[in-house]
This record gives sequence, C-alpha cells and structure tokens, in this order.
Amino acid sequence: MKFLLITTLFFITSTSLVDAFPKIIKIKSNQDYLLIENRSLPIIDLRITFDSGSVNDGENKGISSFGINLLHQQLLNNKKIINYFEEIGAQYNSSVGKEKSSLSLRFISTPQNIATISQKINSMLSLNGISEELVSDNKARILNIINRRDLDPGRLAQKKADEIFFDGTSMSHPSIGYSKNVEKLDAFLIKNKLLQMISESKISVSIVGDIDEKTSAHLISKMMSAIKRGPQTIKTPIKYSQFRKKTQSIYFDSTQTHINIYIPAINRQDDDFYNILVANHILGGSGFGSRLMEEIREKRGFAYSVYSYLSVYNDFGILKINFQTDKKNVSNALRVVSTELDKFKNFNATQEEISSSKQSLIRNVLSRMDTNNNMLQSLSSINDYDLQDDYYKNYITGIQDVNLKSIKKAITNKIKLKNALTITLGR
Repeated sequence: MKFLLITTLFFITSTSLVDAFPKIIKIKSNQDYLLIENRSLPIIDLRITFDSGSVNDGENKGISSFGINLLHQQLLNNKKIINYFEEIGAQYNSSVGKEKSSLSLRFISTPQNIATISQKINSMLSLNGISEELVSDNKARILNIINRRDLDPGRLAQKKADEIFFDGTSMSHPSIGYSKNVEKLDAFLIKNKLLQMISESKISVSIVGDIDEKTSAHLISKMMSAIKRGPQTIKTPIKYSQFRKKTQSIYFDSTQTHINIYIPAINRQDDDFYNILVANHILGGSGFGSRLMEEIREKRGFAYSVYSYLSVYNDFGILKINFQTDKKNVSNALRVVSTELDKFKNFNATQEEISSSKQSLIRNVLSRMDTNNNMLQSLSSINDYDLQDDYYKNYITGIQDVNLKSIKKAITNKIKLKNALTITLGR
C-alpha cells in the first residue's frame, strides 16, 4: 500500500511538473537556433556550438583546440576582440571536446550590448586576425599546459584510459593534443581548419535570458553574416575498440591509485537511455545512497568518493566509474566493484529503489532550471542531440515508463560489460 501511494503521488507530481519547465522556442522555426526567454534578470547567455571537435583534427592533433582558443585573441583595429567584450562586462569562454566545440558569452541585455556582441562575433568568425605572431605567442602557453597535464595523476589517468579505449580511432588523443603535434602548427594550418569547421559543420545557437525571438533572430543574423556556409560534411562516426587486455596498470609516483573503468554503452538518442539513466543512478550516479558509494566508502573506507556516470557521444556512450584509493586497497576495491557490476548485470533492485531514483532524476532536471547558466547548459544539450520537440515532457514520460523489467532488458542488450576496460594509475 505504501509503495502504491508513493507511485501515485509521484505520477501526479511529475505530471504537473511539465508545466513548470520553460518553453523552448525555435527561432524563426529553425531547429538549430533555440531560445528560452527568462525576464527575471537583464542578462543574456549565448552559446554557439560547432558540430566538430578534436575527432576531426586529422594528423594535426590538438589543432581544433588551439584554433578555437585563438578566436577571441585576434586583433581588430589594433585591439584584441576579448577586450571589446570586457569593456561591456561580457564574460567569454570557449571549449573543445571530442565531437563538439563551443563559444559562450554572458552579457547585460541592452540594445547596445547586443549590437556589440553580434558585430564582434562576426569579426571573430571572419578569421582576419589569425597570424603567425598570434600562433607563436600562444604556442609556449599551450605546450606548458600539456606538460603540466602529464604531472597530474587524475588527468593523466583519464588521458591514458581514452588512449587505450579508443585505440586506433581519431578519438584516442586528448583534445588539447600532444607537444609534438602542437609544435608543428602554423597560421596557415590553423586558419584552414577553422574555415572548414565554420563553413562545413552544423552550427547550433542556444540563447537564454532577457531577449525575445525577433531580437534573437537579428542577433544571429548579424553574427553569421560573414560566414560562407557550404555542405555540412563533417561527420566521423566512431566505434569502440575490442580489447585484448581488459585491465592495464600504469606506474605513476603518486600517493593514491587512480582507477578508471570504461564500459561500452548507449548514446543519448537510444530508446533505452532512460532505463540506463535510472540503473546508473542506483549503481553510482546518485552519490551518497548509491551502491558503489555504500560498498566502497561507507562499509569499507576504500575511497573518499566513487561515482559512475553515462558519457554520451553521437553514435555511442560509455558508462564510466571513477575513484582513487590507497595502493594497498586496489585489489580489494576492484573486487568489490566487480561484485557490484555482477549485481548490476542481473539488476536485482527493489521497486522502492527504482521509484526513489526516478523521483530524484526528475527533481534533478527541475533543479537545472534555477539560473540562466544552468538553463543554457540544458538547452545546449537539447540542441546538440536534436531533442528540441517536447523535450521536458519526453524526459518525464521516459523516466516514468522505466520499470524493473525494462531496465533488465536494456542492460542485457545495451551495456557491454564483457568489454569493460579498467585502468589503474599509481605506484
């Protein structure tokens, strides 16, 4: 009776939540240009995403990251473009992942600021300021970052895990590249790469804040007016490797051993996404209360923190488990994880565990609506994976429809536990 009451209340509450989510507007009916109006503050958050990342670097590993990092440093009338942004109090960021690259801006919503942002982004994407001097000035800094990365055991463990998991594919290298590749970059190579990225990749624009659809359309039009668009040809589907060795140990002089486990999984568009989302929440995605946290930290004290999460790409995903522990605990900790993965494979969760996880996941998506920035993060993900139509309704319905039987079937069919890769890095 108690479980029936919880389930009924959950259905009523989650159904009413649909009305609490913001409306997603397709700007001028373009599904790649999305807007959420939020008039609570005079702030606009903007993100431009290119459907191209380090996977498209080719032989020049790190070139996409290097090039994107130069955009705001170009000179316009003898002044760096970033300085124009700073003069109006705008905050600028850029990032490059394996499959996507993005530029983000936050600024106060005034007609003058909107005009300045659109004009300067237009100039930035025109690439007229990519010079040998600019490349040279940045090269030493990037090389220093690469060298420091290899001294950080956490970052090095993830780099090694990627190299082994994606061995033989264009996803194996870190987005920032390697020193030997970065040293060979020049202005000609970088400008050509950026031209290809801007002209041939899908471009998505996500906007959240104090701006309407008409003004957003005008802003985008001004930003993009200098771009010569061609066929969207950039697309590199990747498949995970089959491994000869499922566990690899890497020596590193650190007090703790860093452990990364990669399990081939599903992409965001998969029909079983919500089943795996709920299953992972129970396994290690919910922090305290998750099975991994209870077994690894609470019962045995092997690690301060342990968690699992679903990392998704265009054509596949990875269920990842991360933690660090003292070297004397490594073997025992890995045995505990192995036991929990066996339980995960058979998935013997109770109805109460499943119901509680479903409620938590719906609360989590609602909590991501509390600020412009959080809404932009969500809207950008919706844009990245073409989930624009009734996203929030589909999310809630998708979570509601999950049950023990559907989770068991999804894990059996979609999670490749036999291809799991375990990397340990430490003494």
